[in-house]
Amino acid sequence: MSTRGRKADLKVIEGGLEDAPDVPTHIPEDMRQQWLDVVEDLRGRRMLTEAMIGSVDAYVMAMWNARKAQAALDLYGVLIDGGKGVMKQNPAVSLLGKATSTIQRLAAELGLTPASRSRPKTRGDDRGDEGQQNDLFNF
Repeated sequence: MSTRGRKADLKVIEGGLEDAPDVPTHIPEDMRQQWLDVVEDLRGRRMLTEAMIGSVDAYVMAMWNARKAQAALDLYGVLIDGGKGVMKQNPAVSLLGKATSTIQRLAAELGLTPASRSRPKTRGDDRGDEGQQNDLFNF
């Protein structure tokens, strides 16, 4: 699944959340630190809003699904017995692929990838294009 056109730039949000919200109860125990790390990163860059919490949840749960799928693949392999001696693809292969795709998409939207972090607005630099243009003339 791909998106067409130019990706939206992340922007520093006026009135973003100052304090990190509590970790939701549905986040697995071994993913709590991941959730806190992402929330703290977004909060530190002044990009965390109440509306973004759902995207953070989806990102962390996709990471958890990917870990569980990889564990199943490590344990059972890519092919499993489908009955009557016929081998079939382990369902964990599909789960891992979907989770990885979700992770990549949400990481880019949340500004967690190296490419998205290289954009000034993602780093919390709120000078925008005007500040970049002025830098050309500062020696």
